Amino acid sequence: MAYMKSTFVYLKEHFLRMLAFCFLPALVLGLVSSPVSLVKLLFSKQLDGNVTFSEVFLNGTDLNKPYKLVVMIVAFLLYAVFAAACVGSVQHKMRYGSFYKFNTHNFFKLVNNNFLPVAKGMIAFMVLLELLGIIATLFVFFWSKVIAAKTAVIVLCTITVILLVGMFLFVASMLVLTIPNMTMRGFGLFKSIKLSWSTCINKIGYVVPAATLPAVIAYIPLIVVNAFDINVLTQILDVLFYVFALMYYHVLMYVAFFDLEDVEVADIKENNYWG
Repeated sequence: MAYMKSTFVYLKEHFLRMLAFCFLPALVLGLVSSPVSLVKLLFSKQLDGNVTFSEVFLNGTDLNKPYKLVVMIVAFLLYAVFAAACVGSVQHKMRYGSFYKFNTHNFFKLVNNNFLPVAKGMIAFMVLLELLGIIATLFVFFWSKVIAAKTAVIVLCTITVILLVGMFLFVASMLVLTIPNMTMRGFGLFKSIKLSWSTCINKIGYVVPAATLPAVIAYIPLIVVNAFDINVLTQILDVLFYVFALMYYHVLMYVAFFDLEDVEVADIKENNYWG
């Protein structure tokens, strides 16, 4: 719980700065993709036994309309740019006790220094997410085809989704140090993943609760709203979830890194959000 508390304290003190970095990519992503796409399948007509695998997969991954893929690519590029500046700002603050002055020159300096590590880390995360989507889709499609009773299909699909999401959250927790290993240690992607796993697996009690509990709690209102299919509210909550997730996890990864790697954290206080 210590990592979660430290992360929320940081966000409370530097909320506006973190919001400035994370809002735009979260907004674009939230307009075309829902973090509970797989869960929405449980409340849809996709489980009637007559659907094809591609229909289930495209709906479960929010790629059921051609324009969404284009917008997701734009969202990824926006994320890579703004997240690169965000993690650079966070690590500088934690390491030296002060922010870079918030201006165009320093923004692009941070992007230049951190773009490739962040992009690589995000690609690895997306691959993991897509594997989850493919496996979940296979199970959902399988249950809908072999089980006649709709209630039984929903129960089996719900159990499957819960187990797979839990597995995803655990793996994501073990990889929380991947980007810091690249930006601060200068390691490549695969070495960073390996080191992150070997470090975090020995500190499960510290890392897993901090990485999973906020996501699980934030998921609850999303699931409720999606169950009742309240379109406008659903999209608003999707955007807010992405805003929170981007802000929280970019801070958490450095909170965990500085502690687990025993890197000295500066004690200097900075009260001006904008440097």
